[in-house]
Amino acid sequence: MKPEFIYFDLDNTLIDHTDAEAEAHQIIHSQFPELREVPVEDWLNTYKTINHALWLSYQKGAVDRYELQRTRFKASMDQLGIPSERSEEIGSEYMQAYRTCWKWIDGAEEALSNVAESYPVGFITNGFSETQQKKFEFLNLDRFSNLFIISEDVGVMKPHPKVFDVATDRSAVARDRIVYVGDSYSSDIIGGRNAGWKTAWYTAFVDQVESDQIADFHFDQFPELVRYLNGSGMDEK
Repeated sequence: MKPEFIYFDLDNTLIDHTDAEAEAHQIIHSQFPELREVPVEDWLNTYKTINHALWLSYQKGAVDRYELQRTRFKASMDQLGIPSERSEEIGSEYMQAYRTCWKWIDGAEEALSNVAESYPVGFITNGFSETQQKKFEFLNLDRFSNLFIISEDVGVMKPHPKVFDVATDRSAVARDRIVYVGDSYSSDIIGGRNAGWKTAWYTAFVDQVESDQIADFHFDQFPELVRYLNGSGMDEK
């Protein structure tokens, strides 16, 4: 069934969060002597593990955003046995550095421009409002649409049904005529599927697609998505 609206995820779908995160940690690792007490790889791996666990707790409402932001650096430093007195300063410097490291994922801007010529589009993202809004501005996404949905503004995170209900209402089309393009199987693909949407899974950041992980379409190069949406893959049935 041919779609009538295409939603895109933001981090690791349009903007390269993984590289930006790593580059920003390289910057703060070089700035703070206490971080240099451990190899940057050990620092980044520890931080990512703790940060991921805290985001899961935030998603469940067990911690608030301020606790998440405060704890992820202190807990990482404590686990590595390095002085954590400046953890809040380091966290603030990280966010400043992170915002200088954003860039489009290869092929994403051209693909979005192409898709937006054929379909109305919008954007849905988890994350903190001010940071995600700055990403929208950095990418100049208002060239394509002013429909931005940020989970913090909704009050819950993907894959919570409320996010997709709000997005469905704002698209003003039937659920089965919406396609969601995203990289996270748990947040984007399962969330979209449970909402009655079609899903296009961007798998460039996925180590391996498991046999029970099902999307309507999956791709690792953006020209594939354009061909799918504009070609035979979405013909009327």
